[in-house]
Amino acid sequence: MEKDGTTTESAAIPNMAELEFRRYEARLGVWKIVLGTFIVGLAGILIPGAIQFYTTHLEDARKETEFRLSQQAAHQQYIKDFFATAINQDIELRIRFADYFANLSGPGQEQLWKNYLKDLTDLRDVNRKKINELEELLVNFKKIPPDQIDNAEFDRINRELAWANAEIGYVPTERSAVIALADSSPIGKKMRLYKETTDLVQRLAAASRPLVEFPDDLARFWNLYRKDLIGVESPDFARVMIATGYALKALVASNAPPDAELKRLADELVSLSRQELADISQAPVQQQQQQQQQQQQLPQQPLQ
Repeated sequence: MEKDGTTTESAAIPNMAELEFRRYEARLGVWKIVLGTFIVGLAGILIPGAIQFYTTHLEDARKETEFRLSQQAAHQQYIKDFFATAINQDIELRIRFADYFANLSGPGQEQLWKNYLKDLTDLRDVNRKKINELEELLVNFKKIPPDQIDNAEFDRINRELAWANAEIGYVPTERSAVIALADSSPIGKKMRLYKETTDLVQRLAAASRPLVEFPDDLARFWNLYRKDLIGVESPDFARVMIATGYALKALVASNAPPDAELKRLADELVSLSRQELADISQAPVQQQQQQQQQQQQLPQQPLQ
């Protein structure tokens, strides 16, 4: 009996261990199912969300890039429409053009326009200073006796003055592209001063008495010579005026009446005056109208 009881008890112990193992295995299976279901469910939520997020992000980036490119293309087309204004020789028109875009261009472009505006204003200021310096040199040439003038240097100054005027689009002082009848206009002023000068010199050359008896005419001649004609007369007209001034000084100093040389100079002034004014009348009359049209083409609406 003891032997049988021992055998029964020994057989029950493995059965209990196996039962516990089966229970553990069952619990593990349940947890595997629960955790597996949770992980699969979580992945089913997160992965599509991540895909949607990156898809939306990439789409937004694409749209932003397309918008930026379209904005740049529109800006370039906008600039192209005003290309004639951007390269106009009139620097004041270009400065106003650059100032407009420097203040109204979109982000990333306004600094480029500000740099362009600064370059234009610097160029204008440098050339203005150069023009004034060259004009002063021309004034100094009038103080030199005609036989001592360095013609090569005189021509160089006039040449550089013409270049400086042309570089910033200013009309040279000895010519105009527009016929203007008003005395307030540059050509009107030139016509008036040329006529007054030639009439005055002809009147002095035709006098039958010593020139010292015409102090008012002499005083007016020197005002024209030293002041009013500066910046208006051409280089050729200036040369004849210099020679006329020295001729008048000699006649006044000797208390003599006009001589043949003064009459020749008076005729030469008349000839030069007629020639220059005739050249002006043949210049393109449309330049002023074209400039007005170009100014009207400046953009009136700010960039979007």
